[in-house]
Amino acid sequence: MTEKRSINCWIISSGLIGCENQCIGLAEEMSFNYRIKKINPGKILSITAPYGTPREVKNFTEPWPKYIIGAGRKTVPYMKYLKSKLKDEVFTIFLQNPKIKTNNFDFVWAPLHDEVKGSNTFSTLLSPGRVSKDLITKEITKWSDKFSILPEPFLTILIGGKTKAFSFNKKECFSILETISGSIRDGWTPLISTSRRTPQFLKKEIRNIVKNSPHYFYDNNGDNPYYAFLGVSRIALVTPDSVNMISEAITANLSTYIFDLECRSKRINKFLTQLEKENLVKKINGKIYEFHFEKSNATKEIADHLAKLI
Repeated sequence: MTEKRSINCWIISSGLIGCENQCIGLAEEMSFNYRIKKINPGKILSITAPYGTPREVKNFTEPWPKYIIGAGRKTVPYMKYLKSKLKDEVFTIFLQNPKIKTNNFDFVWAPLHDEVKGSNTFSTLLSPGRVSKDLITKEITKWSDKFSILPEPFLTILIGGKTKAFSFNKKECFSILETISGSIRDGWTPLISTSRRTPQFLKKEIRNIVKNSPHYFYDNNGDNPYYAFLGVSRIALVTPDSVNMISEAITANLSTYIFDLECRSKRINKFLTQLEKENLVKKINGKIYEFHFEKSNATKEIADHLAKLI
């Protein structure tokens, strides 16, 4: 769906970039003309969401949208509020597990590993995101001056950080560092992106490892070359704490390797196991190389399914 249509769509965002990008990716795939509506729930609503009712939101004003997309627990009360106000005049699309009955929305996408069921639900193994041919091409052009002075081949390395499911203990951090060192010895130029959740110790040691070798290191300061990384590389090494990062690397058609970190989440373990079963990822074990896998684009799958409903 490349033709832009005059459709007014709101994306409800609590400021979580991962959630926001899922919504933007779907809106762009649907060719919606969207606006991002930021919310700022108070302390009580932040705790009680997905339950609770928001106070009147000043930036929720006419003209009302035809479609609303939201993702993440804190957006749920606002989407319910708008649906109760606009009723059948609006079509609400929620991405992820809403943690409440799916019939509170017109449509719900949730990842397969969440096992969300309902007559209005749709699930895919990978998550939706912003990866598209147009965006990748644009970002490669934008960053060409930076990358043209670096020797190929490039290796994208995406490092997340601590979550409830992943501890990133010292042993695991040292394993990540050894993998990066090994890739440099094997002739790769690492393009490294870290997260706000990445342990400071790990960031510091990565800098020490790459400082005397060609590389690009992004640590959340300045413009983010993330999509350019995905565009100029053929292989990605990704920590398993982010379903979005893994999904986007695969969607960008990169042979994707997963750092072997201990996972305390049955949900995410189920996701990772299914990825391996379908040969969409491999664990890092010695040399890395390009491997064949079936191309997959969850954003397009969701958009194609939605197009039949609306």
